Amino acid sequence: MLPYEGLSARQFWKTGVQPFASDTIQEIYSPKWPIDRLRIATAGSCFAQEIAKAMRARKYNVLDVEPRPPGIPDKLANEYGYGLYSARHGNIYTARHLLQLTQEALGLLEISPRLYVLEKKGRYFDAFRPTVEPKGLPSAEEVVEQRYDHLSRFRSLLSQCDLFIFTLGLTEAWFHKHADIVYQIAPSRTSGTYDPDQNEFRNLRFSEIVSDMLAFRELAKSVNPGMRFLLTVSPVPLVATAVPQHVLVSTVRSKSVLRAVAGELSESFDDIDYFPSFELLSTPFLGTGFFEENKRSVKRTGVEAVMRSFFAAHEGTEQKTTTGTATATKTVEDVVCEDALLEAFAPR
Repeated sequence: MLPYEGLSARQFWKTGVQPFASDTIQEIYSPKWPIDRLRIATAGSCFAQEIAKAMRARKYNVLDVEPRPPGIPDKLANEYGYGLYSARHGNIYTARHLLQLTQEALGLLEISPRLYVLEKKGRYFDAFRPTVEPKGLPSAEEVVEQRYDHLSRFRSLLSQCDLFIFTLGLTEAWFHKHADIVYQIAPSRTSGTYDPDQNEFRNLRFSEIVSDMLAFRELAKSVNPGMRFLLTVSPVPLVATAVPQHVLVSTVRSKSVLRAVAGELSESFDDIDYFPSFELLSTPFLGTGFFEENKRSVKRTGVEAVMRSFFAAHEGTEQKTTTGTATATKTVEDVVCEDALLEAFAPR
């Protein structure tokens, strides 16, 4: 018997990829466990917002520990960071940021307000989540007060959730040079002032990201031993790179490292799964019809195809009636995404 005899059709290119259109490819994902009865938390890069939205539409139990105030319409609530993720932290692009937030929330790391309260034109911002108050707050004290409340709620999220879904987005990050803390974006035109004597750029490596994710897993399970994790990789290319090379080269490097990290973790631990949304949207072998003419924005049809693949894979492990996918025509970039944070990679 030859070693490739008797394998499933999906294990051969001719039968696993070639016959299918990009939105109908079958059996690309085999879930490790059912998720329909789990309390779910979502975080990460902008594509994680789409996962949360699709899950809520299908009545999955997606937690929200920082709900919007009563009477605020959807669009305005999203502009202020409500309803995008399970907590109001905005986009978390790197594993280091996720780990740092967790350390703060659990009281293992205390960061001086002078390092994260940024001022611009008399308004004050939280450097770790500057976009959740797009117009800033009237005082530094309010920023600190909001942050303490946010950390308390994120700690509560960790203790409540059964499944933590995290979308890995970037390897490029901006740090405080001396305090060794990572920011969501570079202090720049969004809020505060970019200071090359205080801020530095780092392009995180595979080993660093694996270490950060393992440290996050250990801390999360220290407060919630039964927690499981589902990783995805954002298919959205970099809008710009701080590395002195072509942005396409930086994009492929970044996404390749993140995909390798996700593979390493999911293959090493039974409580970590990986869903290949990145493969569905970014491989040229499945066609280019999922991106807009700018070759970066994911079309709504692309998002819907990915979500269909995800939930179809779970139909065999869950007894659940799903609803239809939303028919909105906006693209992924209409949510808070990397384009809104160009200053992170082009500080002035």
